[in-house]
Amino acid sequence: MENKLKKSKKSGRPVIRIVRNMARSGGTLFGKCLGCMDKVTLISEIHPGELSTTNPMMQAQQWFGLITSKDIVQWKVRPPSVLQFVSMCELRASARGENLVLRDWSHLDYLGVPFVKPEYGFALGEILEAAYDLRVVTTVRHPVDQYLSLFGLPMVMQKLDFDRYCFGCLKMSEYASVHGFYRYEDFTKDPDAVLESICHDLELPFDSGYREKWPQYTTITGDTVPALGRGSMKKTIEFFGRKPVEDSLLESFRVNADYRRACELLGYEM
Repeated sequence: MENKLKKSKKSGRPVIRIVRNMARSGGTLFGKCLGCMDKVTLISEIHPGELSTTNPMMQAQQWFGLITSKDIVQWKVRPPSVLQFVSMCELRASARGENLVLRDWSHLDYLGVPFVKPEYGFALGEILEAAYDLRVVTTVRHPVDQYLSLFGLPMVMQKLDFDRYCFGCLKMSEYASVHGFYRYEDFTKDPDAVLESICHDLELPFDSGYREKWPQYTTITGDTVPALGRGSMKKTIEFFGRKPVEDSLLESFRVNADYRRACELLGYEM
């Protein structure tokens, strides 16, 4: 577990809480555990570069009642910006005593396939930081295990270039090493400790009742298809160990300088 988050002084601006993670790095499990906590409303995989696939507006309307049918009708004539959409959700969540959490669709920032060309930044944060104080948490997973899991997705595997993948992991690792991060592997070994620390960073009350609630939490996007991952059918959080890796693939990783640097920054064995 690594945490270098520095809290800014109170500015009087509202707080927006954001969780960042790459695809197939355990982000859905983190999201379930946070989203089911008392007084938390979590909108999943939101990114200004692509709003149709994960449809955050549908989430806000149908799952959480943060926007109305009237809002939707008006937006068909004049669609809101991401800032306008988030602002409405934050105001309405706050009015009913809830804390809005945004799960950033960081896949688009660092890999992008098959949706967009990545720009290796923090697009959502760059849009929101002018109006909000950001509380950001980043979670990571070993790049090899993440790659193996990604390669199991048909729409990704056909366009996932190995060297570009390693470069995307490096850029995410560079961000994480500066701003602080939590490793998925550490989380599976001690979920309470990691989640309590994450809640502290996000300025959220830690709700230990998540242990019983997260398996039934369904208002989330991501790895929700049974049998898609090793833990998708489990009702407990547990460490599965490293996946077996073909020697040829492991050697390809080991000779890649971006991969080696990413592992170094995140404290992973190569």
